[in-house]
Amino acid sequence: MKNIHIFSTLCIAAMFMLTANTAQAQLRQSIFLNGNLPMGSWATSLASNTPVPLTPKNMGKDASIGFGAGYRAQYLFDVGAGEVAPFANIDLLWNTVSKNTSDNYTQYNYKKTSYFNVPIFVGVSYLNDQIVSDITFFGEAGIGADALFMTNEGDKNNSSNYYSYKPSFNIAGEVGIGAYFGRHVSAGIHYYIMGQHTVDMTAKSAKNHPATQAYYTTPGNRQTRTVGSLMLRIGFHL
Repeated sequence: MKNIHIFSTLCIAAMFMLTANTAQAQLRQSIFLNGNLPMGSWATSLASNTPVPLTPKNMGKDASIGFGAGYRAQYLFDVGAGEVAPFANIDLLWNTVSKNTSDNYTQYNYKKTSYFNVPIFVGVSYLNDQIVSDITFFGEAGIGADALFMTNEGDKNNSSNYYSYKPSFNIAGEVGIGAYFGRHVSAGIHYYIMGQHTVDMTAKSAKNHPATQAYYTTPGNRQTRTVGSLMLRIGFHL
Protein backbone atom coordinates (compact mmCIF):
# COMPACT_ATOMS: atom_id res chain seq x y z
CA MET A 1 0.00 0.00 0.00
CA LYS A 2 2.86 2.38 0.85
CA ASN A 3 4.44 1.83 -2.56
CA ILE A 4 1.10 2.55 -4.27
CA HIS A 5 0.88 5.88 -2.42
CA ILE A 6 4.43 6.76 -3.44
CA PHE A 7 3.68 5.88 -7.07
CA SER A 8 0.47 7.97 -7.01
CA THR A 9 2.27 10.99 -5.52
CA LEU A 10 4.97 10.86 -8.19
CA CYS A 11 2.34 10.55 -10.92
CA ILE A 12 0.66 13.72 -9.66
CA ALA A 13 3.99 15.56 -9.42
CA ALA A 14 4.92 14.51 -12.94
CA MET A 15 1.50 15.53 -14.25
CA PHE A 16 1.89 19.07 -12.92
CA MET A 17 5.30 19.43 -14.48
CA LEU A 18 4.31 17.85 -17.79
CA THR A 19 1.33 20.24 -18.09
CA ALA A 20 3.35 23.33 -17.22
CA ASN A 21 3.01 26.44 -19.36
CA THR A 22 4.43 25.43 -22.75
CA ALA A 23 4.76 29.08 -23.74
CA GLN A 24 7.86 29.37 -21.56
CA ALA A 25 10.94 29.65 -23.78
CA GLN A 26 13.02 27.48 -21.45
CA LEU A 27 10.67 24.51 -21.59
CA ARG A 28 11.88 21.57 -23.69
CA GLN A 29 9.68 18.58 -24.51
CA SER A 30 11.13 15.30 -25.73
CA ILE A 31 10.13 11.86 -26.89
CA PHE A 32 12.42 8.84 -26.67
CA LEU A 33 12.77 5.46 -28.32
CA ASN A 34 14.92 2.80 -26.72
CA GLY A 35 16.18 -0.73 -26.70
CA ASN A 36 16.45 -2.21 -23.22
CA LEU A 37 18.50 -5.06 -21.82
CA PRO A 38 16.96 -6.60 -18.66
CA MET A 39 19.17 -6.73 -15.59
CA GLY A 40 18.63 -8.41 -12.23
CA SER A 41 16.91 -11.65 -11.24
CA TRP A 42 13.98 -11.16 -13.67
CA ALA A 43 16.58 -11.66 -16.44
CA THR A 44 17.67 -15.06 -15.04
CA SER A 45 17.81 -17.51 -17.96
CA LEU A 46 15.79 -20.72 -17.78
CA ALA A 47 16.82 -24.07 -19.22
CA SER A 48 15.57 -24.69 -22.76
CA ASN A 49 13.44 -27.63 -21.57
CA THR A 50 11.78 -25.77 -18.66
CA PRO A 51 8.13 -26.94 -18.47
CA VAL A 52 5.35 -24.45 -19.17
CA PRO A 53 3.34 -22.90 -17.69
CA LEU A 54 6.19 -21.94 -15.38
CA THR A 55 6.31 -23.12 -11.77
CA PRO A 56 6.24 -20.45 -9.02
CA LYS A 57 10.01 -20.44 -8.59
CA ASN A 58 10.44 -19.58 -12.29
CA MET A 59 7.64 -17.05 -12.75
CA GLY A 60 8.80 -13.52 -13.37
CA LYS A 61 12.14 -14.63 -14.86
CA ASP A 62 13.73 -15.06 -18.29
CA ALA A 63 12.99 -11.51 -19.52
CA SER A 64 14.57 -10.86 -22.91
CA ILE A 65 15.74 -7.76 -24.77
CA GLY A 66 12.84 -5.37 -25.29
CA PHE A 67 11.80 -1.96 -26.54
CA GLY A 68 10.21 1.15 -25.15
CA ALA A 69 9.22 4.76 -25.55
CA GLY A 70 9.10 7.74 -23.26
CA TYR A 71 8.10 11.36 -22.83
CA ARG A 72 9.93 14.09 -20.92
CA ALA A 73 9.40 17.73 -20.02
CA GLN A 74 12.30 19.74 -18.65
CA TYR A 75 13.20 23.35 -17.97
CA LEU A 76 16.62 24.65 -19.01
CA PHE A 77 18.44 27.07 -16.71
CA ASP A 78 21.71 28.68 -17.81
CA VAL A 79 24.27 28.44 -14.99
CA GLY A 80 27.17 30.03 -16.85
CA ALA A 81 29.20 26.85 -17.38
CA GLY A 82 26.36 24.97 -19.03
CA GLU A 83 22.69 24.34 -18.31
CA VAL A 84 20.85 22.62 -15.47
CA ALA A 85 17.55 20.99 -16.45
CA PRO A 86 15.05 19.65 -13.89
CA PHE A 87 12.82 17.07 -15.59
CA ALA A 88 9.80 14.83 -15.27
CA ASN A 89 9.92 11.61 -17.30
CA ILE A 90 7.55 8.72 -17.99
CA ASP A 91 8.35 5.55 -19.96
CA LEU A 92 6.62 2.44 -21.18
CA LEU A 93 8.98 -0.53 -21.44
CA TRP A 94 8.07 -3.88 -23.00
CA ASN A 95 9.87 -7.21 -22.64
CA THR A 96 8.84 -10.78 -23.25
CA VAL A 97 10.44 -14.12 -22.35
CA SER A 98 13.42 -15.57 -24.21
CA LYS A 99 13.06 -17.46 -27.48
CA ASN A 100 13.59 -20.85 -25.79
CA THR A 101 10.76 -20.29 -23.31
CA SER A 102 8.59 -18.73 -26.01
CA ASP A 103 9.06 -21.82 -28.20
CA ASN A 104 7.96 -24.02 -25.28
CA TYR A 105 4.72 -22.04 -24.98
CA THR A 106 4.13 -22.22 -28.73
CA GLN A 107 4.61 -26.00 -28.71
CA TYR A 108 1.56 -26.41 -26.44
CA ASN A 109 -0.39 -23.50 -27.93
CA TYR A 110 -0.12 -21.68 -24.59
CA LYS A 111 -0.11 -17.93 -24.16
CA LYS A 112 3.27 -16.58 -22.99
CA THR A 113 3.66 -13.74 -20.54
CA SER A 114 4.96 -10.28 -21.39
CA TYR A 115 6.37 -7.67 -19.01
CA PHE A 116 5.37 -4.01 -19.04
CA ASN A 117 7.16 -1.51 -16.83
CA VAL A 118 5.95 2.07 -16.37
CA PRO A 119 8.70 4.01 -14.58
CA ILE A 120 8.11 7.65 -13.64
CA PHE A 121 11.04 9.83 -12.61
CA VAL A 122 11.74 13.36 -11.53
CA GLY A 123 15.35 14.44 -11.62
CA VAL A 124 17.93 16.80 -13.03
CA SER A 125 20.27 16.86 -16.03
CA TYR A 126 23.44 18.85 -16.49
CA LEU A 127 24.38 19.89 -20.04
CA ASN A 128 27.88 21.24 -20.52
CA ASP A 129 28.81 24.05 -22.88
CA GLN A 130 29.68 22.75 -26.32
CA ILE A 131 33.20 21.30 -26.33
CA VAL A 132 32.90 19.90 -29.84
CA SER A 133 31.00 21.77 -32.53
CA ASP A 134 27.24 21.01 -32.33
CA ILE A 135 27.77 18.31 -29.64
CA THR A 136 26.68 18.88 -26.04
CA PHE A 137 27.34 16.21 -23.43
CA PHE A 138 24.98 15.53 -20.54
CA GLY A 139 24.70 13.55 -17.34
CA GLU A 140 21.58 13.00 -15.27
CA ALA A 141 20.01 11.27 -12.32
CA GLY A 142 16.40 10.76 -11.24
CA ILE A 143 14.27 9.14 -8.58
CA GLY A 144 10.71 7.90 -8.79
CA ALA A 145 8.62 4.76 -8.90
CA ASP A 146 7.98 1.84 -11.22
CA ALA A 147 4.85 -0.19 -11.94
CA LEU A 148 5.36 -3.75 -13.23
CA PHE A 149 2.58 -5.55 -15.08
CA MET A 150 2.73 -9.19 -16.21
CA THR A 151 0.21 -10.37 -18.79
CA ASN A 152 -1.73 -13.64 -18.39
CA GLU A 153 0.00 -16.86 -19.39
CA GLY A 154 -0.76 -20.54 -19.91
CA ASP A 155 -3.70 -22.54 -21.20
CA LYS A 156 -6.78 -20.34 -21.60
CA ASN A 157 -8.96 -23.48 -21.73
CA ASN A 158 -7.74 -24.89 -18.41
CA SER A 159 -7.98 -22.71 -15.30
CA SER A 160 -5.44 -24.90 -13.50
CA ASN A 161 -2.80 -23.91 -16.04
CA TYR A 162 -3.80 -20.30 -16.70
CA TYR A 163 -2.14 -17.62 -14.55
CA SER A 164 -2.81 -13.94 -14.13
CA TYR A 165 -0.84 -11.56 -11.95
CA LYS A 166 -1.28 -8.57 -9.71
CA PRO A 167 0.58 -5.38 -10.69
CA SER A 168 3.54 -4.52 -8.49
CA PHE A 169 4.82 -1.07 -7.48
CA ASN A 170 8.21 -0.05 -6.17
CA ILE A 171 10.60 2.86 -5.71
CA ALA A 172 12.96 3.34 -8.66
CA GLY A 173 15.93 5.40 -9.79
CA GLU A 174 17.92 6.11 -12.93
CA VAL A 175 21.26 7.49 -14.09
CA GLY A 176 22.37 8.32 -17.60
CA ILE A 177 25.05 9.91 -19.77
CA GLY A 178 25.03 10.90 -23.42
CA ALA A 179 25.18 13.71 -25.93
CA TYR A 180 22.99 16.07 -27.93
CA PHE A 181 23.84 16.29 -31.63
CA GLY A 182 22.65 19.75 -32.49
CA ARG A 183 19.48 20.80 -30.70
CA HIS A 184 16.95 18.19 -31.75
CA VAL A 185 18.57 14.73 -31.45
CA SER A 186 20.36 12.98 -28.58
CA ALA A 187 21.68 9.52 -27.72
CA GLY A 188 22.46 8.17 -24.29
CA ILE A 189 23.12 5.12 -22.13
CA HIS A 190 20.81 4.87 -19.11
CA TYR A 191 20.47 2.45 -16.26
CA TYR A 192 17.04 2.08 -14.66
CA ILE A 193 16.92 0.57 -11.18
CA MET A 194 13.29 -0.49 -10.79
CA GLY A 195 13.53 -2.26 -7.44
CA GLN A 196 12.30 -5.49 -5.89
CA HIS A 197 8.94 -6.46 -7.38
CA THR A 198 6.54 -9.08 -6.05
CA VAL A 199 5.31 -11.72 -8.48
CA ASP A 200 1.88 -12.68 -7.19
CA MET A 201 -1.13 -14.38 -8.78
CA THR A 202 -4.50 -12.69 -8.50
CA ALA A 203 -7.01 -14.22 -6.10
CA LYS A 204 -9.33 -14.99 -9.00
CA SER A 205 -6.76 -17.24 -10.67
CA ALA A 206 -5.30 -18.69 -7.51
CA LYS A 207 -8.58 -20.16 -6.25
CA ASN A 208 -8.80 -22.30 -9.40
CA HIS A 209 -5.29 -23.68 -9.10
CA PRO A 210 -4.47 -27.13 -7.74
CA ALA A 211 -3.07 -27.49 -4.23
CA THR A 212 0.50 -27.54 -5.49
CA GLN A 213 0.09 -23.93 -6.67
CA ALA A 214 -2.19 -22.56 -3.94
CA TYR A 215 0.65 -21.88 -1.49
CA TYR A 216 2.07 -19.32 -3.88
CA THR A 217 -0.42 -16.64 -2.88
CA THR A 218 0.40 -16.72 0.85
CA PRO A 219 2.54 -13.76 2.02
CA GLY A 220 5.41 -15.94 3.25
CA ASN A 221 5.86 -17.61 -0.14
CA ARG A 222 5.45 -14.78 -2.63
CA GLN A 223 8.39 -14.49 -4.98
CA THR A 224 10.34 -11.27 -5.51
CA ARG A 225 12.38 -10.28 -8.55
CA THR A 226 15.02 -7.57 -8.85
CA VAL A 227 14.13 -5.53 -11.93
CA GLY A 228 16.58 -3.32 -13.79
CA SER A 229 17.23 -2.25 -17.35
CA LEU A 230 20.27 -1.02 -19.29
CA MET A 231 19.04 1.10 -22.17
CA LEU A 232 20.18 2.85 -25.30
CA ARG A 233 17.88 5.85 -25.65
CA ILE A 234 17.49 7.97 -28.76
CA GLY A 235 15.80 11.30 -28.06
CA PHE A 236 13.96 13.75 -30.29
CA HIS A 237 13.60 17.23 -28.80
CA LEU A 238 11.39 20.22 -29.55
